[in-house]
Amino acid sequence: MTLLGICIGIMAIIALMGIGEGMQQAITGELSSLSDTIVLSTGDISANAFGGGGFEHANNNEYLTERDIADIQRINGIKDVSTVLFSPGIITFNGESNSVSLVGIDELNMEKIFGIGVLGLESGDFIEEGKQNTCVIGYNVAHEYFDVDIELGNRVNINGKNFAVVGIYKKQGSGMSTETDDNIHITPRDFEKITGLSESSSAIIRIYDVTYADVIADEIETVVNENHGDDDFANAITMTSLIESIQQIISIAQVVLLSIASIALVVASIGIMNTMLTSVMERTREIGIMKAIGATNKDVLFIFIMEGILISIIGGFVGIALGIIGSRGLSTVLTRSFGGELTPVISTSSILLGIAVAVIVGMLSSLYPARKAAKMSPIEAVRYE
Repeated sequence: MTLLGICIGIMAIIALMGIGEGMQQAITGELSSLSDTIVLSTGDISANAFGGGGFEHANNNEYLTERDIADIQRINGIKDVSTVLFSPGIITFNGESNSVSLVGIDELNMEKIFGIGVLGLESGDFIEEGKQNTCVIGYNVAHEYFDVDIELGNRVNINGKNFAVVGIYKKQGSGMSTETDDNIHITPRDFEKITGLSESSSAIIRIYDVTYADVIADEIETVVNENHGDDDFANAITMTSLIESIQQIISIAQVVLLSIASIALVVASIGIMNTMLTSVMERTREIGIMKAIGATNKDVLFIFIMEGILISIIGGFVGIALGIIGSRGLSTVLTRSFGGELTPVISTSSILLGIAVAVIVGMLSSLYPARKAAKMSPIEAVRYE
């Protein structure tokens, strides 16, 4: 029981740090491939995946004009500009209907924005501008929206129009920058047919040099806002700033969870202290004999502190082992629940931190019992029965 508290505390620290670091690396690695990308949206940008870009514009009926796009393209450092169309829609299959997010984007723009390979397909092909009434659907749309899975070649009804399913995306996972799970991609021409919308509230801009991403983003905002006479008309965000925001959120979550885990360490320290106090009482006569043959107060203090540290270190090593196993199990659960790929990262610094915490807890919790043992009178201690 003495070791249980320290085991749980260290296990929680190792597991949470491993999962947190794994999440940071997974998200950062994915977004880094889009580091030369700037997302422009009218109104506020929400970190809500639009099925291939990671953002969704506010529902404000404000649109980018051809003049906006032309002015952006003239900004120094701009590689290309691609608009993306969004709208809610209704998909019907096998007599059932569900709400879905529609994205109007052609294959050329997908290639320019994402390099296509980022958006992996489970089966089929990407949409092509020349092929009307075709769509690529997200993993959840294909496998979770209806009682019967939608398969390649099936026909679905979207907003009253029939479409052939030519591709199904791989499961991307919740919160991923290129999440496509709950979306349907169609060509801009088909998008206009079934929604009546041809104007875009969002654009994806690629730049040549990521070093100037923030400067270019500010210039884009200035140009578009001046065109519309509104300082808050549009917002541009870089992938770098998004990565920093996500890392900050994950770090805060880690601190909160580690603070909760520290409660187990407090309980563990109380348990070690009680164990050491019991040990001091049971070994009172032994302490008296040690002092009688020449042991100093410092010697006795050192012996009992080292015993407390040893107990804590044993629990710490067990906790580290359980934490490594637990982090892998937790990552498996999270991956199955939310999709994507999450591999826990157990760094040397995490293991060293776990050992250091165990040593500190053991030392502090055994300090009072050790001082009590050191202050014993050798004569009274020898007489103790």
